[in-house]
Amino acid sequence: MSRLSETERKLLEAALKAMKNAHALWGLKVGAAVLGEDSRVYEGCNVESWVSGLGLCAERCAVDHAVLHGNRRIKEVVVVMDAAKHGEPRPCGACLQYIHDFAKGPTIRILMARAEKGKVAPHTIEAKTLAELFPFPYKK
Repeated sequence: MSRLSETERKLLEAALKAMKNAHALWGLKVGAAVLGEDSRVYEGCNVESWVSGLGLCAERCAVDHAVLHGNRRIKEVVVVMDAAKHGEPRPCGACLQYIHDFAKGPTIRILMARAEKGKVAPHTIEAKTLAELFPFPYKK
């Protein structure tokens, strides 16, 4: 991963902090942060339910937080997942569609990382554009 901007560092720290508040009943803890069109950082965490389909992913929670504060477009997304679980840190398909619905454009960056021992593990940080992760979004 190339050098991170100050904004990306803030987003990673915000996502890590949000991850600690996740309500993970059967899955893994995830935190997310988005940069709103107002250039403020909005956090979200996953909130699971014992009833399938009632939970909310961290990415959608963060986008909803931005929308609640008047943003209709987001400029960047960061996702941090608990390293104790296996798998690559990636937004799910539903979250990618949701990000697309509120993104400034398909070239916005999505940073993905794992947390180890309460910190973002620098060697796990990966950046992709929305278009790379979700090349065929549903559109009007």
